[in-house]
This record gives sequence, structure tokens and C-alpha cells, in this order.
Amino acid sequence: MGSNAEAVRGAEVVIAVTAGSDSLAACAESAPHLRPGALYADLSTAAPRDKREIAALVEAAGAVAVDGAIMAPVPLRGLATPILASGAGAQRFAAFGRAHGMDVTPIGGDPGDAAARKLLRSVLVKGLSALAIEARAAAEAAGLAEWFWEHLVETVTSADERFVRRLLEGAGQHAVRRVHEMDAATRMLEELHVPPTMTAATAATLRRVTETGLLPLPRGDRSPEPGTISPDSIPGP
Repeated sequence: MGSNAEAVRGAEVVIAVTAGSDSLAACAESAPHLRPGALYADLSTAAPRDKREIAALVEAAGAVAVDGAIMAPVPLRGLATPILASGAGAQRFAAFGRAHGMDVTPIGGDPGDAAARKLLRSVLVKGLSALAIEARAAAEAAGLAEWFWEHLVETVTSADERFVRRLLEGAGQHAVRRVHEMDAATRMLEELHVPPTMTAATAATLRRVTETGLLPLPRGDRSPEPGTISPDSIPGP
């Protein structure tokens, strides 16, 4: 194919898998050449606002838009990688996907709703990646790389709902002390000549918690009863 126009002309279903930064331009180039009623599924990591703009371009061309969000690394499952779909064409895209071996879950809602879920996941997972990168660099500089690797693996593999609740409840109850702790960690990384980007951001986030508090957590049967355990009484975060 020599152009986007040639690629989409006459197609009943168009699946756009571009970088998020290219998604709007790709759609703007393609939309005038979509056949009426065609399905245009954008699976990029664009922001919700961009997904809404893409949907507007598609609908103005008489086609049907889908906001698709790829929710796991593609190399692990290939075509069966889980995808969330929102927007007017979500149900139709899910049926098309199932017929071709794809794992598409329609969630209803508007364009941007699937993207929001994807990017919230990215805030968590990519943030954890960045924290691990920074902490490993500091451990290497401190001569503690082997110890830290074992600690990292143990912490991640033992995580459950109780652990997650401790992370958040402990931050709310002990934010002032933890600000001082993370300020000390920031200084340590500076002395080790490791840029403390994530560590300083952690201190700043906890500092905000001392001012605003935390949002209430969802109720859960697996969390300890109030007053029966201190979040800091268990070794860990």
C-alpha cells in the first residue's frame, strides 16, 4: 500500500495500530476515504481526548468509530491479546474480533472510555517500572544489587489485596513520617549520584497526602478489621 487512503478504501473494517502521537494524523488522512458504515477501530495509546477527536472525524465521514485499548503486551498472546472497546462500534468490533480469534471486550460508553482504562493501567505499571529502575540503580551504586533484587522479587510476587491496602492505608496514617523517610532516601540517591526522579516524586506525593488525605478505599472482605493491625506492623512498605 502506498498510502493510508489506498489501505482503507473499500474496507469494511479498518484497524489502526499506530503510535498514539500519530493516531490523529493517520485518522485525518484516512477518514475521507472510508466507505459509509465502515468500522474504524483505533487501537493506539492516544489520550481520551484524542480518541474523541478521532471518533468525530470518523463519524463525519459516515463511518463508525471504535476506541480500542490493548491491555497486555502483544508478544505474550499475539492476536488473542485482551482489548477493551468503547464507542458506537464496540459491539460490532467485538463480534468481528471473536470471529478472527481476537479477545475484544465491549465496555459500552463513549470514545475515550477504553483509552482511560488503558492509561490508568499505564500510570501504575509504567510507574512501577520506573521505580524499580531507579531503585536498582541506587542499589547497584550502594553495592547492594544482589540483596535488592531478591527483595524486589519477593515483594512483587507476594503482593495481594492486603498488601495493596497496606500501601495506601499506611500512606494515609503515616504520611508525615514517610515524607521525612523519602526525603532521606532522596538525599541518599543524590550522594550515590543516582537521579532521584521517582523518589523525590514519592516524597512530593506523600506531602500532598498530609494536606489532602486519601480517597476512601473500596470495601473488601480480605482487609483486616479496623484497629486489629497497624499497617506498619508488617515488614514491607
